[in-house]
Amino acid sequence: MRVVRRVGGHVITVPFVHGAFDSVFAKDNALYITRRAQTHAMLARPRFSERQMEQAARTRDLTHTGITVEPYSADFEGGDVLVLPGRCAFLGYGFRSSRNAALVVERFLGLPVIPLELVDPALYHLDTALALLADGTALVCDEAFSPVARRGLREVCNVIPVSRDEALRFALNVIEIGDAVVTGTDSAEVNEILESLGKRTVYTPLDEFHRAGGSAACLLAVLDHATVATAATTAMRSTAA
Repeated sequence: MRVVRRVGGHVITVPFVHGAFDSVFAKDNALYITRRAQTHAMLARPRFSERQMEQAARTRDLTHTGITVEPYSADFEGGDVLVLPGRCAFLGYGFRSSRNAALVVERFLGLPVIPLELVDPALYHLDTALALLADGTALVCDEAFSPVARRGLREVCNVIPVSRDEALRFALNVIEIGDAVVTGTDSAEVNEILESLGKRTVYTPLDEFHRAGGSAACLLAVLDHATVATAATTAMRSTAA
C-alpha cells in the first residue's frame, strides 16, 4: 500500500475475511467501473468453494464503502479481466472463468470484450500471463494462450513476448500507475522491456504472496480504469484485521 500511494495511487481497504485465506487477493472478488463519480462493482462468481465463501462478506464491505454492488450472473474472477481504457477489455477463460462471461462483462463495462483461451494450468488467471499497459502495449507469455487467443491479442495490441519462466515468477502480475509499474518480481527481462517503453519499475518484495499464487496485480483492484494512465488510481486492497 505504501508503494502504491508513493507513486500516486489512492488506496482504500476492505477487511480480511477470516478463514478465507485467499481473500488477500482483492482483485478476484469483483469487477469495478466508475461512472459519473459513482463506483459500481459486479460481484464475481468464483468456481471454487474456497473463494465463494468470501462473497457475502465482500458484498457487505463494498456496500459499506459506498460502492454500488451488482449481483453476479456468470462464472468469472477479477483476475481474468484486463481493461484497455476506452477501447476494449480482455477476458481469460478456461480455468477460473467461463467464456460465457464475456457478454456479461461487456454489458457491465460498456466496452467490447475479447475472450482469450488460457491453456497453461500454471498460469490460470489472465493477469499472470498478460501485462496490459494503458497505451495498448501487451507483455505476453505466448505459451499461456491458444493460437486463436494469440492472434486476437496481436490484432488489438502491440505484443511483446515474455518468457514463461518469468511469467511463472509473477513478473507479468503488475500494476501500472502513470509512468510507474509496481512489481513484486525483480525481473531483468521485464524491467528492460518496461524501461524501453519509458516506464519506471518500482519493485517491492511480495514473495510470501507468490507462495499463495499471486502478486501485485492480484492484491489490488482498479476502481477507475480511465485514470490509470493519466493520474492516480483508486484501488481496493484487502487487509488483515
